[in-house]
Amino acid sequence: MYSVPPIMSGEQINEAEFSIDVAKPREGGWKSFQLKLKEFENYADISSMSNDWLVSPRFCCRGDEWSLKIYPGGSYDAPEGYLSIFLQHHPDAGHAGQKSAVKFEIKILDKFGATKKGMGLTIPKKRFDSQRSIVIGFKDFMSISDIFDTSQNILDGRWGTSLIIAVSIKEPPTAAFVPKNPFQDMMQNKFLDEESSDVCFEVSTVEANEDNTSRARTLIPFRAHRFILEICAPMLAELFGDGEPPVVNVNDIKPDVFHQLLWYVYGGTVPETPLKEYAKDIIDAADKYSIVNLKLEAEAAYVKSTTITADNAMDNLLYADAKNLAVLKEAVMDFIADNGGEVIGNVSLDQFPGHLVRDLLVATTRRNEGDSGRDDDFTTMRVSELRRKLHEKGLGMNVDGSREAMIEALRSGAAES
Repeated sequence: MYSVPPIMSGEQINEAEFSIDVAKPREGGWKSFQLKLKEFENYADISSMSNDWLVSPRFCCRGDEWSLKIYPGGSYDAPEGYLSIFLQHHPDAGHAGQKSAVKFEIKILDKFGATKKGMGLTIPKKRFDSQRSIVIGFKDFMSISDIFDTSQNILDGRWGTSLIIAVSIKEPPTAAFVPKNPFQDMMQNKFLDEESSDVCFEVSTVEANEDNTSRARTLIPFRAHRFILEICAPMLAELFGDGEPPVVNVNDIKPDVFHQLLWYVYGGTVPETPLKEYAKDIIDAADKYSIVNLKLEAEAAYVKSTTITADNAMDNLLYADAKNLAVLKEAVMDFIADNGGEVIGNVSLDQFPGHLVRDLLVATTRRNEGDSGRDDDFTTMRVSELRRKLHEKGLGMNVDGSREAMIEALRSGAAES
């Protein structure tokens, strides 16, 4: 039976120790919390006549704060020998209050997480209109004798005979479901579509013959749409020129890589596995045909999956410099700045490009002084942060530049604004 706690004398038990965790969300829009009331046996002898209570830490849901008010010996009007539990709403948390009724459930779980007793209620919206604190729940939630019955497995000795209480509050319904704009799906449905395509790439692959004495050349067709290429990959579109025939050979990209490249042009996402496996091939192809965002994605995947060492630092640096890979270049510079002794002792610096000395000084400065804290000081700012700022300022065409080029674009953009 539900009720509100009676207005009677009583005291809050302040020494109660709780822990609280956000539980896995339930289906149907329920947000759940698990509270552990530790050393519950310490409160077993509290009488309902005392009307003493415990208050849990507050937890947030539906934009407001809530807590549990627990009477270990039962509230004043509870049946003898029952635990009382109430949900308390705190309107003083600086929020405007609930805009709808609130459904909630309270459960006592056993130490294995199974529900031993559960009860639920709905708080009508009008109860929130006064902006006063609301306390509502169950005076006869569960028998104390059942809680201490060892066969019930309710009290968990791993946490000093903790009592585990779960609270679930139903989130307000979301806005009406509206399907997303279908344009991307429609575009991708035309990927490699033979009927509607008007151009074709023939990507060559070389395979060994069975006798392994010579190699056979195979052409794999990739049908596409000139209009889409002109918008999303102009350099690929330019391969076809202005007239016939609408077929071009591509000899410098592996078919698997070209498939991912063209899929990206049609709005697709390259899966993590091929992005990692073919990272350098994708970088090379995307760089050649100026598909910038794909190049940056492949660069990030390559940096994430590559451990910079003294043995590969110079090779990675030269590759980064050749392909203008600012993040990879930064990763190598960070390694050199952090491992100067190892690098000097094991790496020949004769090939170190002189124009990258400034990047090395930036990495060393950042190591010694930390990242710049000023939002407008780009000197030691990370490459990813420079790219993010360029994107936010509508200067995204510069994200494939060197550090110096990105900084100059940001400063010029700030001066113009």
